[in-house]
Amino acid sequence: MQSLTYPSTREILTDKKTVFLFFLVICSLKYFGAVAAQNGILKNICYAYMVAAILISAPKFFSYKGGFVLPIQLICISIVISIFMAKYTWGQGLEHSVSTIPYMMWFIFFYLLSSNISIRTIENIVLIYGLLYMLLFIFQLTHTGTIYFGTVEEFKEDRGIIRVNFPGGGVFFLACFIAINKVTSDVKYRLIWTGYAAIGLIVNVLQVTRQTIAVMLFIYMLHFLRNVKLPLKIATIATFGLGCYLFLVSDNPISRGLAEQQKADASAGDEYIRIVSAKYFLTEFTPNTVSQIFGNGFFNETSNYGKRLNALSLEYGYFLSDVGLVEVYVTFGVLAIIGFAMLFIKSFTIPVDADHYYLKYYLWMIMVTSLSSDFLVSYYYVITTALVLYCYHRLYEEQKIISMFQLKRN
Repeated sequence: MQSLTYPSTREILTDKKTVFLFFLVICSLKYFGAVAAQNGILKNICYAYMVAAILISAPKFFSYKGGFVLPIQLICISIVISIFMAKYTWGQGLEHSVSTIPYMMWFIFFYLLSSNISIRTIENIVLIYGLLYMLLFIFQLTHTGTIYFGTVEEFKEDRGIIRVNFPGGGVFFLACFIAINKVTSDVKYRLIWTGYAAIGLIVNVLQVTRQTIAVMLFIYMLHFLRNVKLPLKIATIATFGLGCYLFLVSDNPISRGLAEQQKADASAGDEYIRIVSAKYFLTEFTPNTVSQIFGNGFFNETSNYGKRLNALSLEYGYFLSDVGLVEVYVTFGVLAIIGFAMLFIKSFTIPVDADHYYLKYYLWMIMVTSLSSDFLVSYYYVITTALVLYCYHRLYEEQKIISMFQLKRN
């Protein structure tokens, strides 16, 4: 059982493998999309670090089996194939394949298995970056006149406020789920974890993204009601529902903006832009049968392939990043879809102890949002997903050893 302690940086400063992973996370997130690092030496350092991590991880690719190994292998293979599919399908030169590097952080799963980094260490790294995410979001939200993180598309006068869709959400959501897990298991620091989880919820609401707000609220409620008696569950759910209702009918900019957006989407019906764009990408976009199986590959914005997708977004509002699983299929093909389906099935069939429920919460979040977000493939989430699956797989292997030992004793 992993000990539950307040995050410490001591391990991060002394262990070489931990130091490597600590900086790999921030490089994989491209420094939370910092504008200052989108070009020049910082960008080069970022990509060089990721390439080194992939090269270290690749020799371990076939060294493990069982648990989550096969689905991750399928996803990794589909990404490698996609490099050549972009050339085959759209004539995108292999020199543009550098754009695929951040999406290849799936390979880190195999490095982690060989490194045997502790789950507690990974928790600490995620909690540190989750806190940094919240601090940087608050800074950017209070300085919206200048874009320091992300791109102009992520800053909109929308839904009642200036909406800042802050990059790097993977570590943020995982950190919040770790925090609520610790609220119910770490008596000594319960107040600290409660504050951490509460601030995370506020930060999520301030980003005014309906699906992530709904999913986070549901997971929080699911976690805290898991072991309470039925009357208290009913009372809590009723109070929660009443609170949501009062918030939505209150005269504040955020609730008005959310309500107006919901009405607009509901009135669109079959003409809702996400549905229309998903149909287009599924039925008209891919030009040949081979690409329908192995995907079109990942695009580079400067290639003809990238320019085609950019034209679709400007002329028709069709964004691959808005159609979730359709993006996975169109980009990486059938193998990736099979891999993700296996991951999600295993998230229900492979148990974990109560201290690590946050692993399931994270996987369920990206599963529930997989129809209308890019959380499955976004490089702002891939490194976090790899960390989650490593921890989950490690617990699975430990449980197998315990079961075998008990079987031999009996």
